This record gives sequence, structure tokens and C-alpha cells, in this order.
Amino acid sequence: MPSIVQDSDPDRPGVHPQRALVTFGGCDYLGLSRHPRVVGSAIRAAGRHGLSTSASRTTTGDTIEHRTLEQELAAFLQSGSAMLTLDGLTANMAAMQMLTGRVNAAVLDERAHPTLALAATAAALPVRMYRHRDASDAARVARSVGGPIVLATDGVFTADGAIAPISELIDALPDERSALIVDDCHGFMVLGDSGRGTANAAGHSPHDRLLVTTTLAKGLGCSGGVVAGPRELLEPARDRISVYVCTTPASPALISAAREALRVATDEPARRARLFENAERFANALAHAGLAPPKDPATPIFAFWTGDETDMRDLRRRVLARGFDLPLMAYPSGPVPCYFRASVSADHTEAQIDAFADALAGCRGSA
Repeated sequence: MPSIVQDSDPDRPGVHPQRALVTFGGCDYLGLSRHPRVVGSAIRAAGRHGLSTSASRTTTGDTIEHRTLEQELAAFLQSGSAMLTLDGLTANMAAMQMLTGRVNAAVLDERAHPTLALAATAAALPVRMYRHRDASDAARVARSVGGPIVLATDGVFTADGAIAPISELIDALPDERSALIVDDCHGFMVLGDSGRGTANAAGHSPHDRLLVTTTLAKGLGCSGGVVAGPRELLEPARDRISVYVCTTPASPALISAAREALRVATDEPARRARLFENAERFANALAHAGLAPPKDPATPIFAFWTGDETDMRDLRRRVLARGFDLPLMAYPSGPVPCYFRASVSADHTEAQIDAFADALAGCRGSA
């Protein structure tokens, strides 16, 4: 059950006793972070391998768990190869570093996850922006740079669940040396055939002009980062990419857990079906509360706002008093400076969503 323990007044931590709440936040979309098989795999692997490899994979820190998961992810994502990194940030850094010397600049969606700009800067690539989800503007900016470039975008945007136009962005690449990086942290295990992600949903697999980066921390509920792409690009990069060569990888216990999570997701396809059912039910809950659903519920992320920040903080407190955690945030690249960013998981029940709908409608009606 998606629940947390939190102080009843988030603005006055420690004043009130803690209690269990139903949360509509976070990114454990398939509910795998607490799945018994996944947790059990981590415990057994910790007994075999310990908690850390204590060294980089290029020295003495490689394990059979890391190598096998890379093979399994490459097969699952239908790519030539997959490279594990420490997390989603370092996956983006690795992808950008792989393209150093091949491209002249990085052209990013203006609301792309901040780690993409950070990764491009770390790779010494000049950064330009194009209008949000506008492939025509991406093509215009790419042409203005001159020469090969890398386009970069979220697959599913973190803040509000909007989906990038992958096919149109591939068509916007100005030449054969240019490439597209899709940060698919919120599309992996959610969209596409069996959860293969946003690019797969658009009819594409990673290839020479398409790199997919993602995390193991959301759809699989574990920890680590991944770059998927052509073998000819990824395998030589293992000898020169600093975030691979010079870092200790994710814990082998969590990598083993990610392998089991991938198997669970395959064995239990009803989880994804339930996730989409819950997303549609949650959209209806927003409508029930007098909030127009912000998008078609194709993803489990919802962003909305109801007034000024003071009003929204008051609404959050009143919803919290009824036993529900509704995150209010000012996350980078959001649609407005302060907004509610809600999400559902496969583990939410119909009763929880319906009760939340009633609570939200009641709190808004009493404002």
C-alpha cells in the first residue's frame, strides 16, 4: 500500500505525532520497491556480495550482477548494448560524454530535466534551448548551430507527465552525425511494449542516432542509471567515460534487486494495466474536485494548481488532515513556479483514490 509516515503539519516538523498517510507522490510507478521478490533478492545479494563493490568496475568493482543486468536491459530495450551508471544524472553525463568530438552543441527542450543541461556543460558542449515539445523549433535551433548536434529531451516530463514527440525530434536531426538523447526516467517500465519506454511507444529502439538514458529507481523501484544505445558507441566508451571509469557503481544488492524487478514486471503484466486504470481514475478524481484533468491520463503524473501559493499550502494542510499526502513543490522546469505534482502507482487501490477524490472535493468546497 502506498503509504508514508509523516508529521501531520509539514510546515511545523516535530510538533505533531507521526501517523500513516496515503501518499500520491513519488515515482514507484509499478510498486516494485517493496515487492517481496525484489526485496528478497536484495537481501540475498547483500549476503553474497556485500553492500558495495568498493571500487570502480574498471578496477576490482565489477560483478556478475552488473554484467548480467546490462545484458538483460539491452535485450529488453532492444538495443545493441547497455551501460550501468550510478544514477540517472550520471547516465545523462555518460551519454553526453560519449558524443564528445562527434557533435558541436547540445540543443535541449526548455523544460528538459536540469541534469541534461548539467551533463552537456560537463561534456564542454554549448547549450541552446528550443520551445517545449516543439520539434519544428528544435529543427530551427539545430540548423542555426551549424554542424552535428545532440538534441536532448525528457521522454515523459518529470513535472507534469507530458510526452515528448520522439519521431518528430528524430526527423529534426540535421545530419547523420547528430543524435537524440531521451531521458526516459519516467517512461521506462511505464510506456511502450511491456514498459520499454517512450521511444518504443513511438516505434523506435535505441540506435546510432538515438540514445536512451534512464534510472532503475522509479519504474523498477531500485537504484542505478542506464544508457542504452549501439554497441559500437557504448562499448569503447567504457575505457574513457569518467562517470563509468572513475566511480563506484550502484550496490550489487540493488542491481540484483533490479534484475528481479524486471522479471516481476514481465511476470505480472497486470501491474502496468492497473497503473493505467489508476491514472484514469485519478484524472476523474481531479474532475470530481472541480479541477479539469490537465491531460489524457497516458502517464501516472499530474500537475495542477488552484490559486496562489498561500491558498495551495492551505489546501495541502486540509487534505493532509484527512489522511492524504498531496505534494506541493517548486521543482525545476515545472509548468508554474509552485504546483501540486501528484502521481499514482499500481499499488493504489480504487478505494484510496475514491476517498482522496472525496477529500479533495470536500476540502476545496470548504475553502
